[in-house]
Amino acid sequence: MQNKLLKKFTVLFALGTILTSCGDFKTPLAGYITKDEVNAIVNNFKKGASEFSKYSYKGNFNYFAYSEDLMPGSISKSNIEFLDAPDYYVEDNADKPNEPKANSYYLRLPLRITPTSWSSDKVSKGGLPLSTQYQLEAKIYRPEGLDSIYYYKRDEGGFILRTFGVNKALIIQYPSGITSRGKWNIEVEYDADGYLCREYFATVNASEDNKSECCYGEATYTFSK
Repeated sequence: MQNKLLKKFTVLFALGTILTSCGDFKTPLAGYITKDEVNAIVNNFKKGASEFSKYSYKGNFNYFAYSEDLMPGSISKSNIEFLDAPDYYVEDNADKPNEPKANSYYLRLPLRITPTSWSSDKVSKGGLPLSTQYQLEAKIYRPEGLDSIYYYKRDEGGFILRTFGVNKALIIQYPSGITSRGKWNIEVEYDADGYLCREYFATVNASEDNKSECCYGEATYTFSK
């Protein structure tokens, strides 16, 4: 019963006093790149179907110090079937709703980006773009809002996408399907071939010392044949 309630639960936590006193948190790290530079990186990602058929992930999560029964603090799963989506973003497999296949565990980010999927003109039944660029960005900030996103070159190839103090109702799909409002720092990494390496998100007040007052999570991904 508790799990069902959590899946419908939208958290409206009040960070007003804390956040206002600490500034807007929106100043980006130096070194972010232009859209043309991002597109050049994406154009070097591998095209066509994936060489991998499995993926694994490990992660950790804190949700206002909720109990482990409701919000598991760690996750680890290996050799999950990888449903590749080389042409456009694909939602979770409806037959197995608790096992994401084409998007990430926490934030539903594309597991893989290709040059084709990045700029796809395909739309969902509801009329939303299914390009991986749109889906990636829309899940971590509000395009129509006052926030911005920033891309950085990754030393090993690929890119890192960061937000700073984004004011958003962040959908955290697993483990319990919640929507949490707050100001967020988010970091997402894709490798030189376009595969997701890491997703990280945290309220701007996040700390190991105040778990009951913050939310944060991180997962890393590996792919195999």
